[in-house]
Amino acid sequence: MMLGTTEVRKMDASLKNELVNLLNINDGWKSLMATVTVDCDPNKSLKYTNDHLKLIEMAGQTQRRFCSEIFLEEWGTSGRIRPNLKILMDLLFKLKLTRAAECIASKIIIDKPIDRLAISMDFYKIDKYTDNNSSEHFKSTLFAHQIEPRSTLNDDKSSKRFGEIQLPYKYLSNATNGFSDSCLIGTGGFGKVFKAKLTNQIVAIKRMEKIFEEKDFKQYLNEIDIVLKFKHDHLLPLLAISYDEQPCVVYEFMENGSLLDCIACKNRSSILNWKLRIKIGTDVASGLVYLHTAFETPFIHRDIKTANILLDNKFIPKIGDFGLTRLGDHTMTSIAIGTSAYMSPEAFRGDISMKVDVFSFGVVLLELLTGLAPYDEHRTGCDLLTHISEIERPIEELLDKRAGYWNNTIARKMDDLATLCTAPKTQRPFMHGQEGVFESLKNIQSEIDVYHENS
Repeated sequence: MMLGTTEVRKMDASLKNELVNLLNINDGWKSLMATVTVDCDPNKSLKYTNDHLKLIEMAGQTQRRFCSEIFLEEWGTSGRIRPNLKILMDLLFKLKLTRAAECIASKIIIDKPIDRLAISMDFYKIDKYTDNNSSEHFKSTLFAHQIEPRSTLNDDKSSKRFGEIQLPYKYLSNATNGFSDSCLIGTGGFGKVFKAKLTNQIVAIKRMEKIFEEKDFKQYLNEIDIVLKFKHDHLLPLLAISYDEQPCVVYEFMENGSLLDCIACKNRSSILNWKLRIKIGTDVASGLVYLHTAFETPFIHRDIKTANILLDNKFIPKIGDFGLTRLGDHTMTSIAIGTSAYMSPEAFRGDISMKVDVFSFGVVLLELLTGLAPYDEHRTGCDLLTHISEIERPIEELLDKRAGYWNNTIARKMDDLATLCTAPKTQRPFMHGQEGVFESLKNIQSEIDVYHENS
């Protein structure tokens, strides 16, 4: 038995598991969340808003955990006065979440018998917030706290498009200490990326630094629209957005940073070994196959590079930065956009097809093999592809020795594949299909597995 004064965060594991399951029924945790007040004081304002609710749901999706569990952890560890089991039980009885309340009552010691009627009628005035655990009343209470848009960038259509994942800019600003440089983890062509903690989850917040023209905002909305369609293990998932002040997107934080930095050993003592590099290349290829084939019309990323391939805590890669992504194969554009060291000759002419991504991926393969930077103005042939072509040395002499003792046969096959990916457009393979790049990499991966078993 536990005391009623035991803090919620310190309840035993068996009680917590029971409560999590019971509060998940009919989303009971939402009703509980809607009644919680600041410092557990019924005379103070409500502690949580609809934005907090969205964060809990977002965390439940990405962490693959029950929302009720995440909420109990958040509530139980925050505030000047933390809730105890007696406070939680009383709230549950008021909400008529009787099974959950009885679950606590059966496992705590209290000074006097529980008067359930008194609890339901006392000064807390629960009908002020909910009515018989009505989800509609719950929604109206929390939605009343939404911040009204203050920017001309907002319109009714945008609100309807992205209502489920919108967060206030002020909330993201607070989480990053006003987008302080101390939280800055990266800078790109369209803005800066900051590390933050939202609802017990570490996230990356990408903020567009400047929007002077309508086309820039369309670029931002384009990225959101596109990423929301994607469900793949090797594409970076979008968690939330904000555009009531400055446009921001919130992504899952990738602990090991970009593939570019990992190859360069930036801010780390270890290096990716050659087998892991090939595994990463194979995973990235599978993400590109998804982009090119999963929908009726293919998506062309247009900016595949090691800086846009991010690695989680297990070095599993995810393709990010979809701001330049274009829908449709074999299209022409008057503006050449991308990163020059990765751009195919036809991309400079505005000829956009799936094979643009294949070319860029070929350069990524060369980086994995050699460990060399994609662009270096101090070497022969500044971009990597030109450099390798001009020095005319066999791949065995160019292999990154920091990655360990390469199997030369496998390294040559990777180099041949990279050469094929960066060939003229008509000779270049697709990522998909039996003769595609991904299938070739899977075959190489199978050889590595055999090599590993025999070594």
